[in-house]
Amino acid sequence: MDDTIILQNGSGAFLKNNGCYLLMKRSSKREIAPNVWSCIGGHMETYELNDPIKTCLREIKEETGITEDHIFNLKLRYVIIRRYKETIRQNYIYFGETDKKESVDTEEGTLHWISEKDLLNREYTKTYMEMMKHYIDTPDPEERIIVGISGKGNNKLRMSWTILEDFE
Repeated sequence: MDDTIILQNGSGAFLKNNGCYLLMKRSSKREIAPNVWSCIGGHMETYELNDPIKTCLREIKEETGITEDHIFNLKLRYVIIRRYKETIRQNYIYFGETDKKESVDTEEGTLHWISEKDLLNREYTKTYMEMMKHYIDTPDPEERIIVGISGKGNNKLRMSWTILEDFE
């Protein structure tokens, strides 16, 4: 069938420690988004499809060595949805805190602690850049879940943002 759409789910986190966020500069050998900055995260395994926080915690441990007992206030803040060719990519992005600064080496890329004022001075994927701008420019003291859906307007990326709420 030519109209087959593939769903790809991922999960990741931006961890904060003393005003700095842990980011990964992805390896040049990565198939998707080489050499760009990202959160700590990755694809969901089949057994994690209904539990994105499980993916998030697994990826943090694999990519940084930071275990769940050193992570605090981890909250789902963004769900980013975009279409890339015949794939719908859906990413669950958490923000939280950690009391650890040490991390392990990883083949995924290099880990860096970046101050909040320097977060926008990095090259992210287009959707992640828009998410970071939204996160910084639109502080939400209630820490609600925000859904960002990518589209195209004037021949460039356009993100539509909405708060995910129960209608009951």
